[in-house]
Amino acid sequence: MSKKRKFSPNLGLIIGVIGFVAGIGLLFTESWFIGVFGAIASAGLAYKGYQDSKESKN
Repeated sequence: MSKKRKFSPNLGLIIGVIGFVAGIGLLFTESWFIGVFGAIASAGLAYKGYQDSKESKN
């Protein structure tokens, strides 16, 4: 009697999106260099998390 959940939160996707937003925020401070590469790295993590969530549905 186990029900399959339609939405299961993916930690990589959530952390990637939060990190991307934080990296964009750092672009407007004196730490813009860290913001650029942090946003790029977090976007990659979010994309990988998205791919994993799509793969786990199949």
